[in-house]
Amino acid sequence: MNSLRPGLALLAAVLWLVPSRLPAATQPLADVVFVNGKIATMDAKGTFASAVAVKDGRILSVGSNRGIRKLSGPGTRVVDLGGKTVVPGLIDAHCHPAPTMLFIQSVDGRAPGVRSVAKLLENVAARAKVTEKGAWVVAVGASASQTKYAEKRLPTRAELDLAAPDNPVWFWNGTHAEVLNSRGLAALGVSKGHLKLPHGGRVEVDANGEPIGQVFEGEGNVPFAADAPTTERWFAKDVPAYWNSHGFTTLNGMLALDDARALRAVAASGTLPTVRYSHFVFAEPNGVGMPEDLGTLAMPASASRDHFKTTGLKLWIDGEVDAGSGYCAAPYADPEGVPGGGRGLLVTTEAQATDFARRARAAGLGVAFHASCDTSSEIAVHAFRAVAKEGGKPTLQRLEHYGQFVGPTPEVTRAVKDLGLHVVTQPAWLLFLGRATYHLLGEERARTGFRYGSLVKGGLQPAASSDTTGAYLEALNPFVHMKAAVTRTSDMGVIQPEEAISVTDALRMWTTWAARSIQEEKTRGSLEPGKLADMTVLTEDLFAIPPSRIDEVRAAMTVVGGEIVYRLVPAGK
Repeated sequence: MNSLRPGLALLAAVLWLVPSRLPAATQPLADVVFVNGKIATMDAKGTFASAVAVKDGRILSVGSNRGIRKLSGPGTRVVDLGGKTVVPGLIDAHCHPAPTMLFIQSVDGRAPGVRSVAKLLENVAARAKVTEKGAWVVAVGASASQTKYAEKRLPTRAELDLAAPDNPVWFWNGTHAEVLNSRGLAALGVSKGHLKLPHGGRVEVDANGEPIGQVFEGEGNVPFAADAPTTERWFAKDVPAYWNSHGFTTLNGMLALDDARALRAVAASGTLPTVRYSHFVFAEPNGVGMPEDLGTLAMPASASRDHFKTTGLKLWIDGEVDAGSGYCAAPYADPEGVPGGGRGLLVTTEAQATDFARRARAAGLGVAFHASCDTSSEIAVHAFRAVAKEGGKPTLQRLEHYGQFVGPTPEVTRAVKDLGLHVVTQPAWLLFLGRATYHLLGEERARTGFRYGSLVKGGLQPAASSDTTGAYLEALNPFVHMKAAVTRTSDMGVIQPEEAISVTDALRMWTTWAARSIQEEKTRGSLEPGKLADMTVLTEDLFAIPPSRIDEVRAAMTVVGGEIVYRLVPAGK
């Protein structure tokens, strides 16, 4: 027996020297490899690599060209990246896909392209001429249109009557304030003395109780939403194609009940769209109308978990500052047309918000509270704190538009950290709404908003999002947001340059931090073995170009599960 030991020792030594060869025989070969790239993995170490191997839609390995090519077999597809920069598939943490599909087909009233109320009315009249009598004419303006049109106001009920005498008209000032003509008000059952819409929303009236046409938070009353087959087609094909073309592989949609129902139908059909869906469901702005059994909002058991997820419920605490309906501690600097004595609109009370959060937690669902000003943010945090004290299994809790227009108080900031709340922002609002915010709130308060640098330094890991509804077509371009966050460029010049963040942190807002905001950090957000093989290939090196050119970057290729779902076609081809 002792005579065998030297031989065994030699064999063990040989095996120790060549362990890397043994797993190669059993390691699975890749379905596809992406080589010759600059791969920003966005892992915890900030690793860069040259190639990625994909098996069954997930990342098999990330490494050097030589190492990854060893995982290729006769059936492996090879994609040469040609030296291009690759980042994890981008995630839109808060968007409105169904309204976007509707709005891009609506009458264009967006500033700065449409510079005046007069031009808007001209566009409405032109659409009315080719629209069947009695059918809705829908027009969309950019948020805070009253600060952007030459007339410094919104269209009136009477003007819309003249532009479309035979059609109901709904003009969207962004998505939190609307103006309707007489036929439009009548179609919603609004007459003299009405102050509320049937499904949430406030009607503005004159001294005699006559509706003037302006409405706040009326989105729950939309009578012209697309039918179910159209919405299902949007979710199956049109929305994925539109988001893929901007480099997105996952979107977190804010969906009305009917839209969520349409998405469930797509999931049940077995269709695998080229974008992954997470979503929050809303009914009326204050939560009224949500089904008694929240289990009915769950995705079908047969649906792909990687493609479809019901993440939680959404509720509005207030409107939005740019519409004059964000609920603030003090009156607006320009209180003209602002409800609530110039302070904005409280859509949901603290008691209602607390009950809503409690009910969502009991159902195992997350909660997204929309809060766009200081007082509304306090109400949201108080509701989250009250439910946390009651115990039970915690669920995802998010603050939408956190710190955008007005900075939170120290008390709110501490609570956000203590409660582990997730915050979601929209950096391009610096570019779209910087001037409007300073005008509406005054410089002192406005300077407390848009502080992305402070959010990052405070460890809040803010997720970025487009919040696109179609009111700002540029909002879906993530590189416009990145440039705003990095350079602090706004529509009124550079604002608070000390609040600038790095390019890497700007990218984290759309990848790792965005994944956290939908509780999918284990499946996406970085390029690491075992995670979904979702990647965005860039036209330029985001890390090497001057920050002033970040908004020129585009998605050259979008990859979902290892499959190329979008390629940029160069101009002229």
